[in-house]
Amino acid sequence: MRRRSVRITPLGYIVLSIIILVMLVGIYFIVWSMRNSDNTSAAENSPISTASGLTPTPSLAPVSAQTPAPAVTAAPQATNTPAGTPTITPKQDDTPEPAVKTPSPAQVQSAVDGTLNASGVVLRGGPSKSYTILGKYSSGTQLKVYEAEGDFFFVQVVKENKYGYIFSEYVDKAGLLPGENATPTPKAIAGTIPGTVSASKLALRSVPSTEDNTPIGEAVKGDSVLIYFKTGDFYYIQVADTGVKCYAAAKYITASTAVPTGTPVP
Repeated sequence: MRRRSVRITPLGYIVLSIIILVMLVGIYFIVWSMRNSDNTSAAENSPISTASGLTPTPSLAPVSAQTPAPAVTAAPQATNTPAGTPTITPKQDDTPEPAVKTPSPAQVQSAVDGTLNASGVVLRGGPSKSYTILGKYSSGTQLKVYEAEGDFFFVQVVKENKYGYIFSEYVDKAGLLPGENATPTPKAIAGTIPGTVSASKLALRSVPSTEDNTPIGEAVKGDSVLIYFKTGDFYYIQVADTGVKCYAAAKYITASTAVPTGTPVP
């Protein structure tokens, strides 16, 4: 069977090309319409859309007032004190105490021995209770006494070679300082003999014995006594300053004359 062939003329090609072009344009418009429809629906459902379909421009945040910078305090400047401005005088309490003095050569030569007669006695830097305490000492502490100043003695604590002032009431000294008046010799009582203590310290006792016998007091070198009699190695005496009657070792008392022997007082 013989196949028939179809021949397309040039005009046919032109018509075919126009048909294809129309079809492509139609397809393009259909696709464009569908995309437009989708975009419109999305815009209408958007929460930020407005009635006009335009997205509002967000407003700018308000500009807060500028916080002022903290003020810088200038460092105080030193000022010169004008001439004639009175100066501040320090309080008396702020004035340093003068250094404790030392004895002069003449005072060293005329010094007398001394002994504390109480415990807890303080050594001060000057002749007043307002001065600094330099030390505290017990009864029997040996001293060198140089001078009297008011109610105080200027002394040296022998064991420490320390100088200062001690209340005179707590010092028994064995002699007189320059300028001191000697205690007048007491008027002799009938039957007594004047005497003087020759030891730096003399124990006073209630009985003429050192065994089981606690001293009732003491006298120091230079003290005046009245001697009644001698029994064994003891004198029965009366201390001139205090009037105390007691016994004391005879070898530490210098009698003005021979002392008679007597019977111990009951």
